[in-house]
Amino acid sequence: MDILTRCTGSVAAEVVKCTAKPVIRHVGYLFRFKKTVDDLTKAKTDLQLEQQKVQEAIERAAMNTEVVEKDVERWLANVNQLLEEVQALENKVQVNLRFCNGWCPDWIRQYRFCKEAIQKTNVVKELQVDKGKFSELTHRAPTPGIEIFSSSDFEVFESRKLAFQQIMEALHDDNNKRIGLHGIGGIGKTTLVKEVYKKVKELNIFKDILMIVVSQTPEVRRIQGEIADCLQLKLEEESDTARAKRICLRIKNVEKILIILDDVWKDVNLEAIGIPSCDDHRDCKMLLTTRSVHVCNLMRCQRKIPLNFLVEEESLALMKKIAIVDDCAVLNDVVLKVVKECKGLPIAIITVGKALIGKSLDDWNAAMHQLRKSRLVDIEGVDEEKNAYACLKWSYDQLKCKTKLCFLLCSLLPEDYNIPIEELTRYAMGLEEDEDFQSLDEARSQVHAAINSLKDSSLLLEGSKKEFVKMHDMVRDVGLWITSKGKNEFELRACTRLERNTNLERATAISLIDYNTEQLPDNLVCPRLNILLLGRIRSSKEISNALFEGMNCLKVLTLHGKILSSQSLELLTNLRTLYLEGCNFSDDLSSLGKLKRLETLSFNGCRMVALPSELGEMASLKMLDLTNCYRLKWIPPNVIQSLSKLEELIIERSFNNWDVEGPTSKKSNGSFKNWNVGRITSKKSNAKLSELNFLPRLVILSIELNSEHLPKGFVFPDLQRYCISIDGQQLNPFSIEERGLGLFFQERNTNFRFINSSILEIKNWDASSINAFKLLFHTVKYLRIQRCDTKCIVDTTGGNDQYVSFSNLVELRLWKMRRLRKICEGPNQYVSFSNLTVLVAHGCPRLISLFSPSLAQSLKKLKRLSLDRCDEMKQIISEEGMILESHRQPICLSKLETLVVEKCGKLEYIFPISIARDLPQLEKLSLEDLPQLKQVFGHEKGGDDGDGNNSVLSKLRNLRLWNLPEFVSFGGGNSSSVWPSLESLYMVNCPKVKLSFFANVEANVPALQKCTGLSNLEELEIKNCGGIQEVIKLEGLLTRKGEQQDLLLPRLNKMLLIDLHELWCIWKGATKPINLNNLEDLKVIGCKKLTHLFTPALAQRLQKLKFLEIARCDELEHLIVENVEERVSSECHLQPLCFPKLERVNVGYCNKLKSLFPMTIADSLLELQVFLVKKNPQLMEVFTHEGDAGVQKDVTLPQLKLMGLKGLPSLVAQIDEATGISTISPALTICPANNDITWGTGFNF
Repeated sequence: MDILTRCTGSVAAEVVKCTAKPVIRHVGYLFRFKKTVDDLTKAKTDLQLEQQKVQEAIERAAMNTEVVEKDVERWLANVNQLLEEVQALENKVQVNLRFCNGWCPDWIRQYRFCKEAIQKTNVVKELQVDKGKFSELTHRAPTPGIEIFSSSDFEVFESRKLAFQQIMEALHDDNNKRIGLHGIGGIGKTTLVKEVYKKVKELNIFKDILMIVVSQTPEVRRIQGEIADCLQLKLEEESDTARAKRICLRIKNVEKILIILDDVWKDVNLEAIGIPSCDDHRDCKMLLTTRSVHVCNLMRCQRKIPLNFLVEEESLALMKKIAIVDDCAVLNDVVLKVVKECKGLPIAIITVGKALIGKSLDDWNAAMHQLRKSRLVDIEGVDEEKNAYACLKWSYDQLKCKTKLCFLLCSLLPEDYNIPIEELTRYAMGLEEDEDFQSLDEARSQVHAAINSLKDSSLLLEGSKKEFVKMHDMVRDVGLWITSKGKNEFELRACTRLERNTNLERATAISLIDYNTEQLPDNLVCPRLNILLLGRIRSSKEISNALFEGMNCLKVLTLHGKILSSQSLELLTNLRTLYLEGCNFSDDLSSLGKLKRLETLSFNGCRMVALPSELGEMASLKMLDLTNCYRLKWIPPNVIQSLSKLEELIIERSFNNWDVEGPTSKKSNGSFKNWNVGRITSKKSNAKLSELNFLPRLVILSIELNSEHLPKGFVFPDLQRYCISIDGQQLNPFSIEERGLGLFFQERNTNFRFINSSILEIKNWDASSINAFKLLFHTVKYLRIQRCDTKCIVDTTGGNDQYVSFSNLVELRLWKMRRLRKICEGPNQYVSFSNLTVLVAHGCPRLISLFSPSLAQSLKKLKRLSLDRCDEMKQIISEEGMILESHRQPICLSKLETLVVEKCGKLEYIFPISIARDLPQLEKLSLEDLPQLKQVFGHEKGGDDGDGNNSVLSKLRNLRLWNLPEFVSFGGGNSSSVWPSLESLYMVNCPKVKLSFFANVEANVPALQKCTGLSNLEELEIKNCGGIQEVIKLEGLLTRKGEQQDLLLPRLNKMLLIDLHELWCIWKGATKPINLNNLEDLKVIGCKKLTHLFTPALAQRLQKLKFLEIARCDELEHLIVENVEERVSSECHLQPLCFPKLERVNVGYCNKLKSLFPMTIADSLLELQVFLVKKNPQLMEVFTHEGDAGVQKDVTLPQLKLMGLKGLPSLVAQIDEATGISTISPALTICPANNDITWGTGFNF
């Protein structure tokens, strides 16, 4: 009986255990009725807000003819249905409450309503979660499926996306050492590999990446130089072979390297360049682009990837984007027909599209008909290129006459050639008629205008420097095709290669710049030839005197590195431009005097010793260029003054034997617009400087000169635009855009009373006399003084001047003034720099201060102040006299926009704190390498700080604090600063800063509320600031009504916290005011005391986070930890966490880290591509199962391409027992480091 009782009791206990929980849950329905209904009402309200946002976004999209995504439509339908059901339930609840009047509730109905309300609440929350999974709400109807990369100039169509993915997969495959991308010229190969370059660099797959242009005729030495520049390698070897070996050793030292060779035309001898073979360096990969798949085979590419034409839909989308065409039924038809004529070639579409921007239907029809007529059936072997040629030919036809000529001249120059604009100008001068240009300067302006037009039409590209341009090889081919047929209004018929039996009788242009002239015949019969370019390959064979006999019409001749006699040129009586570079002459050049129509004559780097006196007989000569003629010692007297039409005389790094003469009585009849002078040593009778006074048309002058060559009293009248150098340091006269004068003195006692300039640069001059610069300030607006021996710029110790005004001075730059101590010495209350906008002091080691208080008061217009390497400077504005002058008006730098101070070893503060509130326009503040700096704004001795303690720098956009070992705070005492416009903040190596400047925000809450503090901050980097314990401190930040507001960081895009050893908390206090909706890049490295990164509320706002990197955080246990304030004041724990944009995760060397993410995040990682976890010994779970005990959930990452796990002894992973294989991602590269970890279909962490 006892046994039966015990058994019965045991069974009863188990029954109670099994039924207790359900009973309690059902009984709870009766006693939680009000809370349950309130929860449903709140959830419904939140859902209605989300519904309204989606509906408004759809309405805006509909105005742009966009179509709603299917899953969004389904979601809206479900929301509408659910809201109707919730409303019906609420109505029933209200009826029940009115019926019982609160006294006698219907328990059965109340139970049913409560249970149904809980179910509805759960469904509402599920719909809210579903809404967060939408990557896009709508898409454009006309061009579906088109995706655009972040780069604005790269369109990712499906045809391009496939090739891009194939290249990336090939780069990840160790079996592929060489990858070839091939396709027709202009198809977009270079653009695509540039995007690959950026992506590979972003993923950090290779240690180094090189991109080199090879071109049709590879120049080994140039390519070697570019590789060396990329690798920061100094090549001192002379021979190409030795240089190649040096480069090869350097490349082998790189662990993983990618070399991109662009525009390869044939098999390239990589060994001759210095690129190791696959066997010599297995971690060296190569990606090349070429027009021919045969080249890929020759280069032994393991993977060959074609880049095809755009399909019609993609071409139409690109044309509409370039030509800015809206969807219009009438226009769409003809646009499509034009697109079809472009045959899917991107460069053709872009060129034609730009030409048709804003054009009418008639213009589009005209374009379509012209494209159809331009069939290039007479070109063999280029069938696929015919229509591309026709498109570019049509664009050429739309150009103005002079722009067409400029285009055709560019096409005559070699492929990948950096085309000098000045050289192009001289060619155009020679071909145009006299009436086309009134002056050479006008011709230069017209050529520049034509070049700008060609750039705008995508027919020319930017060169390596602003003085150069380049032409795309496809566009160049079209230009050569146009000239080869002679179908142009200039009757220009070009020849760029000389073959046996070539008929040159109809040729008007021959370009053999890369041709070995030793193979030239002794005579060329070219009766119609206008322009001949013989180029860069040096020849030891003298050009035959008979070579030019059959070229009576020749107007432009260029010879590079040739040996010739001037007698060979004397028959070229129509020659107008002669450009000789690096040539040797076998006679005295006297025959050049017979070229009566010659207008531009250039001897660039030629090796003649003297100019002939017959040169003075060139009555039409407008330009004489003697640049780099180092051997030139003699110019006969009176030759220069005989060139009465001369407009430009350039003698740079050349002739330096000007004859010294006495005072001249001749008056100048002209004016000089560009002036550049240097040093010489006169040894014998020669040309005199006074001859320049006989050149009434001279506008550009560049000569070498010593001060002794200036006759006493010599004056250049009415100088307008010029530069002068007096120790051989030249400026390019063609780069001068404003009137300017540069003085570079060899002799320190030179006076310059002949100067009347608004732009002046003085170097190496003895200015020790009182007021040495006084004469300059009356006319000079832009003054640079370099290496002059003076202690001050202005000296008022004599007391003679009651008022000294430098009202014309706009910019003052002091450069390497070793003895300079002050700008103004003596009483300076009457000295004024009222129009000074820029002041730069660089390398002035004895400069104690810049201004006295009274002098600073005159700087009403100062916009930029830059100080660098002023070792003795203690104050920018001297404290001396600060108290005595305090009764005067306050110092106000109200126009200051940029302040840069670097390497001033004794500077303790930048400005007195009284100035802090008078910097309303300050946009950039950069302080670097200031070992004694403690504050930006310091206290004056005995001065009154007034109300400067609170400084609102309302326009400050960029703040950079770098290497400031004693820096403590922005201002003294209790001062605080607010920066509503701040966009970037970089603080590096400031070990004594205890808190970030915006950490203690409660000290200035009213100001924050007024300007919504840090609302524009986009980039934040704090590195090696050991004193910082918190970044954002929000305790006590409340509005007057006691409610917190979203104030901080709404635009923050990038945040880097590195080596902050005392940082234990990034956000202190309730985090509701923090808005991180735009944060994309977060790095936290070396923060050893940090215990967590986010609260759940913050993590919910990381909807755009793309890159997350965490390393060397020793105390970090979890990334996301709930804090007390949020648990009490928020319901954030009810909201699911998701990182829908996260692409890359890198976590390493965190010794206490136990898990990374909650399991709820896993489903949102749809964009994750790279996942690297390394050396985290206590990491047990990647996705923690807290709250889901015992429930295993499969984690699928569809975009994952690279996973690396290393040094994780505590990590547990499981595989799918049925299959034993991984399908976590279709393109996954796994880098396992622990043998006990395997991978499976159901990838459970």
